[in-house]
Amino acid sequence: MPVHTSSETTTTSQRSPDMETRTLDLAFNALRGSGPRTDDGEVIFTGPVTQAAAFLRGFDVAFSGNNDHHLGSLEVSLDAVIDPLAPQRVTVTATYGLRDWSGSWDDSYEGVVRISVVGE
Repeated sequence: MPVHTSSETTTTSQRSPDMETRTLDLAFNALRGSGPRTDDGEVIFTGPVTQAAAFLRGFDVAFSGNNDHHLGSLEVSLDAVIDPLAPQRVTVTATYGLRDWSGSWDDSYEGVVRISVVGE
Protein backbone atom coordinates (compact mmCIF):
# COMPACT_ATOMS: atom_id res chain seq x y z
CA MET A 1 0.00 0.00 0.00
CA PRO A 2 1.52 3.37 -0.92
CA VAL A 3 1.75 5.57 2.14
CA HIS A 4 2.52 9.27 2.03
CA THR A 5 3.47 11.67 4.78
CA SER A 6 0.78 13.97 6.08
CA SER A 7 2.51 16.89 4.37
CA GLU A 8 1.32 15.31 1.12
CA THR A 9 -2.37 15.49 2.02
CA THR A 10 -4.92 16.12 -0.68
CA THR A 11 -7.88 18.44 -0.40
CA THR A 12 -10.91 19.06 -2.59
CA SER A 13 -13.88 21.34 -2.09
CA GLN A 14 -17.59 21.59 -2.72
CA ARG A 15 -19.88 24.52 -1.88
CA SER A 16 -23.61 24.94 -1.20
CA PRO A 17 -25.27 28.25 -0.25
CA ASP A 18 -24.64 27.92 3.50
CA MET A 19 -22.10 25.12 3.76
CA GLU A 20 -18.81 24.10 2.24
CA THR A 21 -17.19 20.69 2.19
CA ARG A 22 -13.49 19.92 2.05
CA THR A 23 -11.77 16.55 1.89
CA LEU A 24 -8.47 15.59 3.43
CA ASP A 25 -6.36 12.41 3.48
CA LEU A 26 -3.96 11.86 6.37
CA ALA A 27 -1.30 9.17 5.97
CA PHE A 28 0.27 7.25 8.83
CA ASN A 29 3.63 5.70 7.93
CA ALA A 30 4.67 2.33 9.36
CA LEU A 31 5.21 2.38 13.12
CA ARG A 32 5.77 -0.28 15.75
CA GLY A 33 5.80 -0.07 19.52
CA SER A 34 3.19 2.57 20.27
CA GLY A 35 -0.37 3.54 19.55
CA PRO A 36 -2.83 4.82 18.93
CA ARG A 37 -1.23 7.87 17.35
CA THR A 38 -2.43 11.19 15.97
CA ASP A 39 -1.79 13.39 12.96
CA ASP A 40 -3.15 16.82 12.06
CA GLY A 41 -4.22 18.33 8.78
CA GLU A 42 -5.70 21.67 7.86
CA VAL A 43 -8.47 22.68 5.49
CA ILE A 44 -9.22 26.24 4.44
CA PHE A 45 -12.70 27.45 3.60
CA THR A 46 -13.50 30.42 1.33
CA GLY A 47 -14.70 32.45 4.31
CA PRO A 48 -15.04 32.28 8.09
CA VAL A 49 -16.97 29.32 9.52
CA THR A 50 -18.79 29.22 12.85
CA GLN A 51 -19.25 25.45 12.92
CA ALA A 52 -17.16 22.60 11.53
CA ALA A 53 -17.53 18.84 11.67
CA ALA A 54 -15.16 16.12 10.47
CA PHE A 55 -16.57 12.88 9.07
CA LEU A 56 -14.81 9.62 8.29
CA ARG A 57 -14.97 9.18 4.50
CA GLY A 58 -12.97 5.96 4.50
CA PHE A 59 -9.69 4.38 5.49
CA ASP A 60 -7.03 1.96 4.32
CA VAL A 61 -5.33 0.13 7.18
CA ALA A 62 -2.81 -2.69 7.22
CA PHE A 63 -0.16 -4.43 9.19
CA SER A 64 3.11 -3.42 7.49
CA GLY A 65 4.97 -5.79 5.20
CA ASN A 66 1.82 -7.73 4.28
CA ASN A 67 2.10 -9.58 7.60
CA ASP A 68 -0.90 -11.79 8.24
CA HIS A 69 -2.52 -10.96 11.59
CA HIS A 70 -5.92 -11.31 13.13
CA LEU A 71 -7.57 -7.95 13.73
CA GLY A 72 -7.76 -7.40 17.47
CA SER A 73 -8.37 -3.67 17.75
CA LEU A 74 -8.88 -0.82 15.29
CA GLU A 75 -9.29 2.76 16.46
CA VAL A 76 -10.07 5.66 14.14
CA SER A 77 -11.44 8.95 15.47
CA LEU A 78 -11.58 12.57 14.30
CA ASP A 79 -11.73 16.01 15.87
CA ALA A 80 -12.17 19.38 14.14
CA VAL A 81 -11.21 22.74 15.65
CA ILE A 82 -11.81 26.16 14.09
CA ASP A 83 -8.84 28.53 14.37
CA PRO A 84 -10.16 31.46 16.47
CA LEU A 85 -7.65 33.87 14.87
CA ALA A 86 -8.39 32.74 11.30
CA PRO A 87 -11.90 31.19 11.32
CA GLN A 88 -11.66 30.07 7.70
CA ARG A 89 -9.04 27.51 8.85
CA VAL A 90 -10.04 24.23 10.47
CA THR A 91 -7.52 21.82 11.96
CA VAL A 92 -8.53 18.17 11.88
CA THR A 93 -6.86 15.66 14.20
CA ALA A 94 -7.11 11.99 13.27
CA THR A 95 -6.33 9.26 15.79
CA TYR A 96 -5.41 5.83 14.41
CA GLY A 97 -4.32 2.58 16.00
CA LEU A 98 -4.26 -1.03 14.80
CA ARG A 99 -3.17 -4.14 16.66
CA ASP A 100 -3.78 -7.86 16.89
CA TRP A 101 -5.05 -9.76 19.93
CA SER A 102 -1.69 -9.68 21.76
CA GLY A 103 -2.80 -6.56 23.65
CA SER A 104 0.41 -4.67 22.84
CA TRP A 105 1.66 -2.52 19.97
CA ASP A 106 4.33 -5.07 18.96
CA ASP A 107 3.40 -5.20 15.25
CA SER A 108 4.20 -2.54 12.66
CA TYR A 109 1.09 -0.93 11.15
CA GLU A 110 0.26 1.86 8.71
CA GLY A 111 -2.71 3.43 6.99
CA VAL A 112 -4.53 6.35 5.43
CA VAL A 113 -7.55 8.06 7.00
CA ARG A 114 -9.87 9.79 4.51
CA ILE A 115 -11.84 12.72 5.90
CA SER A 116 -14.62 15.10 4.84
CA VAL A 117 -14.97 18.39 6.69
CA VAL A 118 -18.18 20.41 6.57
CA GLY A 119 -18.03 24.08 7.53
CA GLU A 120 -20.92 26.46 7.99
